[in-house]
Amino acid sequence: MVFRALFFTIIAALSGATAASAQEPKVIYYNSSGNKEKTLGFKALKLAFEKIGNPYVLKPSSIGFNTTNAMIEALVNGDKLDILWASASNKTSEKLLAVPFPIDRGLLGMRIMLIDGARQNEFNQVKTLDDLKKFIALQGLGWADVDVLRKAGLTVRTGSPKNLYRMTVGGRGDHFARGAFEAFNEQEREVANVPGLAVEKTILLQYESSNTFYVKKTNTKLRDDILRGLEIAWKDGSYNALFFDDPDVKTALSKGDLKNRTLIKINNPNFPADLAKADAPYWYDPKQ
Repeated sequence: MVFRALFFTIIAALSGATAASAQEPKVIYYNSSGNKEKTLGFKALKLAFEKIGNPYVLKPSSIGFNTTNAMIEALVNGDKLDILWASASNKTSEKLLAVPFPIDRGLLGMRIMLIDGARQNEFNQVKTLDDLKKFIALQGLGWADVDVLRKAGLTVRTGSPKNLYRMTVGGRGDHFARGAFEAFNEQEREVANVPGLAVEKTILLQYESSNTFYVKKTNTKLRDDILRGLEIAWKDGSYNALFFDDPDVKTALSKGDLKNRTLIKINNPNFPADLAKADAPYWYDPKQ
């Protein structure tokens, strides 16, 4: 009788240990290079996990990846990386599994231009895409934006990213379109070395673009869990609270004057269809 009781006690203890082990959070490795912990993506991921009971714990990868391509290849090969967040594209979606939720609510595709401030009056006359086609756009060599702008009919000249600011005020091009918050941050950072560099005041160029989460093609459970957490956060209002409290979002909305700018929309043929179909309310309306 004592042996039988001891047997069931041991079985119960082992069962309890197994259950406890099963409930331990699964480690998810992310790339911490470039202060990723300060980004909206990192904060959104933490919020999503909180909303579904924290079944995962985030840990920085022991390898620092300095480019998106390096992260993609590491994730494809399962090389000490389980998730990344980056600008969504068909090319990336061919290799990885996307979470169909626009982390920045499409703010990445709302472009404000850096220009030679002395030429602001010329840009005041731009009201349509045809008007904008009269100017030369500047973009970084190899950037995805180059293809988007060219397929919209714009003339694009490329260069090394570090030289684009000087090219903008040096007559090599007319405007350098940046993400809404990037334009203000970069103008403030570069104007001492590039006198005359200014943020254009009247135009908002918009196309489909957003950062999104990507996981390995076979990791459908992680994709579904993240999406479920984000949807819960959206419905209870905590995602919007996080979004509007983000420093870059605050810069874009407080300085950008988006709703009063001339809106010029163009198509992004490289944007994934599944993300484009994400619920309409997720996308920020610059005219609201």
